Order: sequence, then C-alpha cells, then structure tokens
Amino acid sequence: MSAPTTLTKPAPNGGSGRGKRPVHVERAELVLGRSDHKALAALGLSPDPLQQLAAALAAVHAKSGERADIVLDLVPVRDRQLARRRRRLLAESRGPASTGGTGAAAWGAFMAAWSGGKTLGSTPGASRQPTRGGDVREGIGKFEPAAGAVFAVQLLLRTEAAHPQAALARMHQLLAVFATTSGENYFKARKPRTRRAIAGFDRRFATGEFRPHRRQWLTVPELAGFLKPPTKRCHASNVVRSGGLVPPAPARLPVYTGQPGLVPLGAVIFPDGQERIGAARVEDLLFGLSLGKSGHGKTEAALVQCIALAHAGYGTWFLDPHGEGWARAKPYLAHRSIQSRVWEINLAKVTDDDLVVSWNPLSMEGKTTGDVQDVVRSVTEGIAAAQAWGDGAPRAQTILARTAQALALLNLQAAHDGKPEAQCTLFQIRTWLTDEEWRKALLPRLPDSVQAYWTKTFTKLGPEAVPTVTYAIDRLDTSQSLQAFFGSPRSAYNTRTAMDTNRIVFVCPSGSESDALVSCLLIHDLYRNGLARQDTPREERATFWAWGDELTALDSSSKGFLAAIAEQLRKYEIRFIGMTQMALRLSAMTRQSLLQNQSLLATCAADYDEAAFIAKRWNGHVTAETITELPKYHYLMSINLNGKPTRPFRVRGLPVEEIFAKYNNPDGIPALDETIDTNLQRRPVKEILAELEGMDAVILKHHSNL
Repeated sequence: MSAPTTLTKPAPNGGSGRGKRPVHVERAELVLGRSDHKALAALGLSPDPLQQLAAALAAVHAKSGERADIVLDLVPVRDRQLARRRRRLLAESRGPASTGGTGAAAWGAFMAAWSGGKTLGSTPGASRQPTRGGDVREGIGKFEPAAGAVFAVQLLLRTEAAHPQAALARMHQLLAVFATTSGENYFKARKPRTRRAIAGFDRRFATGEFRPHRRQWLTVPELAGFLKPPTKRCHASNVVRSGGLVPPAPARLPVYTGQPGLVPLGAVIFPDGQERIGAARVEDLLFGLSLGKSGHGKTEAALVQCIALAHAGYGTWFLDPHGEGWARAKPYLAHRSIQSRVWEINLAKVTDDDLVVSWNPLSMEGKTTGDVQDVVRSVTEGIAAAQAWGDGAPRAQTILARTAQALALLNLQAAHDGKPEAQCTLFQIRTWLTDEEWRKALLPRLPDSVQAYWTKTFTKLGPEAVPTVTYAIDRLDTSQSLQAFFGSPRSAYNTRTAMDTNRIVFVCPSGSESDALVSCLLIHDLYRNGLARQDTPREERATFWAWGDELTALDSSSKGFLAAIAEQLRKYEIRFIGMTQMALRLSAMTRQSLLQNQSLLATCAADYDEAAFIAKRWNGHVTAETITELPKYHYLMSINLNGKPTRPFRVRGLPVEEIFAKYNNPDGIPALDETIDTNLQRRPVKEILAELEGMDAVILKHHSNL
C-alpha cells in the first residue's frame, strides 16, 4: 500500500483543460541511475530544496491551461527485506571467486557491527580480526545499520500544456529540480514510449498503484528535503505560509453568542478544529492594550467590543479622534431600546445652524466648596500637560491654578444664587488675566486669602508669564466648534453622569491643532470622575468601559493620566482599553503601567522592533517574525482567563457587520440624532457663540448687582 505525496500546479478551477483545446502531455518516471545502495545527495535546509520546486511551479501558466504534477509514492521496507539486501550486497562485494581475504573480513566486520561487536561462532580467548567498518560501509553503502527507516519509492512527473514545447519546457524545469539531488547516485528520466507503457504510467499516476520500473530504496535523509514543509528560507511568493508557530487557543475559551457577560474578541479556531467567536469574561478583562500597524483592524475590534457591551447594558466611552469609528457604530446603536443612553460629542467642523453639546470644565453646578479643588486640579493639570509645561513653567502653572480657583469660586456663588448661566468658562481665564478692571470688579466676591494673591503677589510677577497661560485659550478661540463646545456656562456633557447611568458616549475631537488640549482635558476628566466614585459603595458602582484610539497621541498630551487610569481606576469599576501603532513610542510611565496591569494584550502585524518587544512579553511562545508576517485583520492575543493569563493564540478579526448584522439599522439614524439632541440638550452653534460674546458682561453684571 503506497503513501502518496503530490505537488501540483493545477489549471484554473482545478480542471486539466481537457475538452477545451488540444492538450499535450509529457510524462517521466525518475529512476536511480546507479545501484540503489549508492546515496543521493542529502539536501539540507539552507538553501531550502523546495525553493527551486516552488519556482518551477510558479512558472506554470495555470490560466492558459498548463498543469504540472509530481507524485511521490512511498512504501516502507520491512526489516527482513532490508537484512536480505544487506547480505546480498556484502556477498557481491566479496566477488565470485573469493571465499576469504578481504571479502571474508568484510562479511565478518558487518556481522560484528550487526551483532554488537561479536562475530558468529566466536569463543572466549579466540583470536579476533579487527572490525573493518570502512569495508562494511563500502559494501552496503547507505543501508548500514544506523541508516534508519528505508522506503521503496515511485516518483512520477507529468506536465500538460496547449503547446508541445510548453509541456516539454515545464518537464525540463521539474527535471532540473531533481538534478540537485545528484551525489554518489542520481535520478534519470525514463519516458514511456509505447501505448502500453503510457497506459501503465497513467494508471499508476491516477490510482496510486505501486509498480516502479525497478527497485528504488531511499533513506530518510534523501527524502526529507521534499517531504518537509517549506521553511523560512524558501522565499518563493507562491508558497502558502503557516504564519509561524503559535500556541493553540485555550480549550476553555468562552464562545460568544451574544451573552451580556462576555466581550467578543474575534474568530478563533478551537481545539476541535471549528472556528467560533472567542470571548473574554467581563470579570477577567480590566485593562487592555491593542498594538500593530495602521489599517489592520484595531479600531474595528474595539468597535465590536463597544457595541456588544452597549447592547449588554454597560456604560461605554469611546474616544474616536477621527470620527470614523462613530460613523461605523451609529447604525448599530440606532435602536429604541438603547438610543436614550447614546451621547455624541462631535467636534468636527460645524456651521452656524448645527446643533452641538457644550461642556464647561469650570462649572460648579451641583457641586460644593469641597469640589473646588478637584475642578481646579482638573483644569490646571489638563492644560499644563497639553502644553508640555512639566516642571519648566512653575509660574505659569501657579497663575493658571490661581485663576481657575478664582473662577471656580465665582461659579460656585453663581450656582448657589440660582444663576448657573452666569458661570465663567475657560475663555474667562483670558479675560481674568488680561482685563484688569474686570478682575478688580470681581475680586471683592472672593475670600480675602484669594484676593491677597491677586493684589499683592500677582502684581509683582513679570508680564511675560501671562501670555504663556493665555496661549492655550487663544488656540481654542480659533475653532468655531471648540468655541461652541467650551463656550457655554452650563454643561450637558457630564462624565460622572455617564458612568453612573450607563451612557453610551462617543467623543470625536475636531481634528484641529487644539486636539491635544481637548483630549487631555477629556481624559483627565474621565480620570477625575472615576476617582470621585469612591463616594459610592462598591457594590453600587456600575462597570464603565472606556476605549482610547491613537493612544500615542493621547499619551503625549495626557502626561501620566493614562498610567494613573490603569493603576487606580480598577477599584472604581472603570475598565480601559487603548489602541496604538507603536508601544515603544508611548511614554515609559504609560507603557509600563498598561503592560503591568493589562488583562488583554493583542497585536496585529508590526515592525520588527515592535514585534520583538511584544514577543518578549510572551516569553518566547511566539517569535517576532511570526508577528511581522501576520495577515491583515489577524491578531495574536493573550487574555486573562479565570484569573490567569493565557499563552498567545491566533484571532481573526471580524467586522462589525458580520457579528452584529441583526443590529444594523441605518433607517433609525434620524431618530437617533433627534434623541441625542434631547439627551444632551444640544443647541445651535450661533446661539452659543452669541452668548459667549456677551459672557464677560453677564458675569460682571450678576456679581455687581449682589
């Protein structure tokens, strides 16, 4: 019974081209040119012997009906057959007229080698002739006892083409491949000439009938080069790659079918060979980091998770710098059951009549005196981090903090007076610092300790410190959408409310040069409101999920807030997953914190340095080369499962429409927009800007009339 191995370059659609045009066929059986105990060359791995074979098959024009087939049939040789062959070879090596001498010595040497050093009939004390291993090897060649397994071989080559010269050319290419095996022995082509020989060849080719032209026994070293898979040294483009060695998916990995307690990861091949949607358990997933090249599906995977958790009833917050993620997710959230929870904060280019939401980071509505320090810290650290002041601008940071304190105290009074529309916004920071008369008119409304700074200390500072602070506000003032977002005294956007009431929030910055400032204020607001949940009993804290896209840009502007989120917010039921192209471009503080606390680490294809960094995190279970060669929308991923980290496994990314086709409702988008208008009390841009123009006067009038 034969064990066939077939290498084929078929015609298109698997056909042979017969019936469409005349087909010319070339046939050849490869047989050993010398006695089969003479060895072919043992092909190593470098260069890969399959390189030439792949190149020969690549030259076959399948679209033109050409075809090339190589059939290698193997039958194991039994030990008794092999022993008889060895004895016959040794007998032949003695010669017909010799019964002693060299031939007898060779036979004795073989038997000594075969029986562990003892010759047949030897007795203790009898003289022994030294074993002559060289004679044994010369007599039996490659069939010496240490040769290992031996196989009988039938090797058939067949090519087809519409033109006889093309078929012949393809056959010559295949013969050239096997010419590389020439050593003590070699392959020669035997072509069938008669009808009977051709019919016999075709029968053996089609059925696997094992009837080689002559005995051909080959050892494993002679065959291994053609039976192994292609190695990384086989660089031909027509070789299907395995993608490298990767551990299998965990046998107990949950399967996602819409359960609210699971987070979908993508398509995973389970131990039974079936592909299903793998998932992580909500209780196991705290913080995650998704890495790899742009356009390979990181954002899409995050959207799948966000949509799944939103429909499962969780609160979500998605920072989407370009707004494309929101456009993808919107039809899948346009459902009556959840649209009352949806918030959209879109800071892209707007017109006067567009409806927008507003946020006042200085608002004290619903807050107390004890909240002033938190508001001051949030605004000060947010602007300072976005401006990259660090420790190099202590005066600017002090002035900004003192300004935020004064305005927050004024806002607290306005809120307590029932006049929240008279609160200061970020734009009043500039007015406070540059309009001395306005500031002096409001100072009496502040505590004496606060007034003392502005009347005694501030007047002694150099004038160059003020422009450093107002520069950030000047940048906000260049964008109409940011004027509308930050220009209203009352806030409809409230992160704490979103956390506690399971809102579905998508935040899309403007794409302007002020993005760093906006993102920094938003991420610090997320962090501050997460910490504020310590006033709520642990069992009453609703789990809130946050995603941050373009994490490198976000990290450069947030200056440590991302690290603080990963280190501190777990206990307050805030989960965070970040996506970035390059982990090595994250600040050391953020990178170390995210990796230390991550319970999901995923990567698509990456540059070698990035891949090597990630592979090191997985303790050598995968190589950097495996990561660099991942196909588009494929990942390697490790998660926490039942509290323990898994080894990395393969995941195929699934698009939103494939997993959530049942949720796709583009016709519901107009109704969703109307609901968002209501949810966030969105107002026309021109109305907010008109209000902003007179805001200084409104504030001054309110506090002057008291």
